[in-house]
Amino acid sequence: MATHPEPDYILGTDPDELARLRTQHETWLPQLRSLVEQVSLADATVLDIGCGPGFTTIELARQVGPGGGVIACDASREFLDHLTREADRLGLGNVEPLRCKLEDLSLPAESIDVAYGRWVLSWIDDVESVLRNVRHALRPGGALLLQEYVDWGRFRVIPRDPAVERAVAACMASWRTSPGEIDVAERLPEIAKRTGFELRTFELIARSGRPGDSVWQWIEDFFEVYLPRLVRGGLLTRAEREAWTEHWGRLSRDPESIAIAPVVANVVLVAR
Repeated sequence: MATHPEPDYILGTDPDELARLRTQHETWLPQLRSLVEQVSLADATVLDIGCGPGFTTIELARQVGPGGGVIACDASREFLDHLTREADRLGLGNVEPLRCKLEDLSLPAESIDVAYGRWVLSWIDDVESVLRNVRHALRPGGALLLQEYVDWGRFRVIPRDPAVERAVAACMASWRTSPGEIDVAERLPEIAKRTGFELRTFELIARSGRPGDSVWQWIEDFFEVYLPRLVRGGLLTRAEREAWTEHWGRLSRDPESIAIAPVVANVVLVAR
């Protein structure tokens, strides 16, 4: 039997990343719930694109109820295995894992009611093909709900800190060499027109955090995981990485520090 290597995920699929993704999901759960309130999920068939380890899938499965179902699509066997174990543990029989790349997604025409994705399209070169695949599977009038970055470089701290700004610049440089486009939300209204969608909603989410709260921890967790990769890739020096650690620690001890998170867009596209 042919084997399929794990995809090269930008932050990996190891236990540390799993823990980071759990924190991330919990931090953004209110925003997820607010977005899905714009459609009816009761008894719906939902596609979770780029579901990762399935934290969003579990939430969606609870919302659709036993009369609905969630198809959880991801390219990682490790992530889908984690989701399967969690769904079994929680007694959720309405979750269907599907291992495939989104560019290769092929579901029956008009077989789903809603699709959802968060920070997925940022890492895909051919976003248009993904939207075409999802549109093919959606029933007319069905909705594609997306939460994607529109201005990642907006991230900063108050008071301003050169060590943190250097780390942000290195992140931005890395995005330019990665597949996809980090601020993909900016292009979604244009792509929607070509792929059979109508834009219903485009709302900005601008969040900030203070030391000790969930947004601050979410940001800290990301940098802790990603900065060593930038050092290995030559985009950040070891000294710059150590400077970030020192200065972030100082900011974290100051209750008046503020972190302004990258700006995200809530996007609702309706299948024409």
